[in-house]
Amino acid sequence: MRIDTTTLLVAAGAVVAVAGVSFILSTALRRNERFGRIWSIAFIAGMLETLAEIVGGISTDGWWAGSVANGALVLAIGLMWAGCRNYNGRSSLAWVPIVAGNLVAVIGLVQGPDGGYWAGAEALFIAVVAFAGLAGYETVRGNLRRNVDARALTLVFWIVSIYYLLRLTAFVFAGPDSLVFSRYFGTATTTFAAIVLVIVAAIAMTAIQPVSESRVRDAAPAARVRIIPGVIDDALFEDQANDWLARARRDKESLVLVTMSVDGLGHINSAFGREFGEQTIYTVGRIACENAPSAALISHTGEGRFVILTSEPAIGSPVSIAEKLQTALVETPVDAVKGIRAMATYGISRTDELGYDLRALVSGAQGALEAARSSGRPGAIVMA
Repeated sequence: MRIDTTTLLVAAGAVVAVAGVSFILSTALRRNERFGRIWSIAFIAGMLETLAEIVGGISTDGWWAGSVANGALVLAIGLMWAGCRNYNGRSSLAWVPIVAGNLVAVIGLVQGPDGGYWAGAEALFIAVVAFAGLAGYETVRGNLRRNVDARALTLVFWIVSIYYLLRLTAFVFAGPDSLVFSRYFGTATTTFAAIVLVIVAAIAMTAIQPVSESRVRDAAPAARVRIIPGVIDDALFEDQANDWLARARRDKESLVLVTMSVDGLGHINSAFGREFGEQTIYTVGRIACENAPSAALISHTGEGRFVILTSEPAIGSPVSIAEKLQTALVETPVDAVKGIRAMATYGISRTDELGYDLRALVSGAQGALEAARSSGRPGAIVMA
């Protein structure tokens, strides 16, 4: 049985709409983090793309819809990349896909109805190759690298990037009317592949989003959520940190942000069990509270990672804050019987270099942390 292109486009539209609405609702019911909102807008752009494709396919005067669809597709893929960047604590650069999407749409519109069905196709293919490739790369670094659910996203983005690279090559060298292009890279084939990939991407993105602790407690009262005294959640940390930074800017005071990541937590869970891993995180959190400066904000951001915002030491380097924490870890066993001690790696950023923007400080500290982890030295400390 052969399925005509219009039917496939309608099916794709239905799949994207269901996946998009499901993801948006999931985002609203979870922590509603910024990266989730960016991905939600990406799904909305995907819905616009499929709607425009349907209009272009059934209307004889809908030549313009193809250009709108091209721009919306670039925006959707680009915002997925921007959301991945934000998940990793980096600036989203959402303006880049917005500009690129509008540019791709304009290129098709400028060619007018004489441009035909494939007006602006080269620009579309190039943009999708670039953004999908960048998104795939972003999923194997930072926070996403340590999230097993992100591997499905990596696969999806790289498949999209490679597919559109091959599609661009066939379009340029064989032409859109060639047998090779129409059979392997035509609208019907691409739409069918998109249906599968959208489903996988939506499931992966939903799984990646963290659930707020309050909602976990409400949904499952019997579940044990261990709170570390002195450690606040990341939502409260963000609010208080922004307030601290505003007052520090006003008074021209220097603040330091330290990102602290427990080394080998996955190996600890594998060797001694997840309960011992949780005990390790709890112990490290208590050590951080007991040895950080008295005027410090401390948050546990998940997966054995802590963030500390405090004033810059009046004497000595900010590195001394991390060194004191590391010494305390060495001196304090997680379990007195086993005698096992935790180690951590540190990344540090300062307002003197990066200003009083929390995202810039977090991004700088996480970049320094990644450099410290890449060094392969246990307990490494790197400043941004």
